Amino acid sequence: MPSSSPQNLAQLHSVKKLNQLLQAVQEAKKKIESFAAGIKNTQLHQAIISMALENNQYAIEIKSLILSLGGETETKPQGATGQPKKKITEKNVLSACEKSERLLVKIYKEVLNESYVYDSLKKIIGYQLKGVTFAFQKLKLLNTLQR
Repeated sequence: MPSSSPQNLAQLHSVKKLNQLLQAVQEAKKKIESFAAGIKNTQLHQAIISMALENNQYAIEIKSLILSLGGETETKPQGATGQPKKKITEKNVLSACEKSERLLVKIYKEVLNESYVYDSLKKIIGYQLKGVTFAFQKLKLLNTLQR
C-alpha cells in the first residue's frame, strides 16, 4: 500500500484533477468534431476541425502528465454525450462552440487554482488554456469576417 506522504497525496490529487480535465477535453473534442460535420463553409469547417485537433493534442499531453505522476487515465463509457441534441448550422455553430469553450475554460481554471497541483504542471495546463482561448478567438474572428 502506498504511503500517504504529502507528496503522494499531492500526486493523487493532481491525477484526479488531470483526469477530470482529460474527460472535459475529450468531450469537447467530440462535440467540436460533430459541429464541423454540418458546416459547408470550407474556412469555418477547417477552423473547427483545427480546434478539435488541438484538443486531441491537449488530451494526449494530459494523458502523459497523468502517467508521469504514476496515475492511470480514467475513461468514461462511450455514450451520446458527444453528439449535439440539435443539428448545428453555420448560423449557430459559434454559440455552440462558445458553450464548449466556457466549460473547458472553467475546468482549466479549476485545475490552475488547485494548490496541490505542481507548478510545472500548471505551466503546461496554463499553456493549453491559452491555446484553447486563442482557438476560440480565431473562430470568432473568422465568423465576424464572413458576415
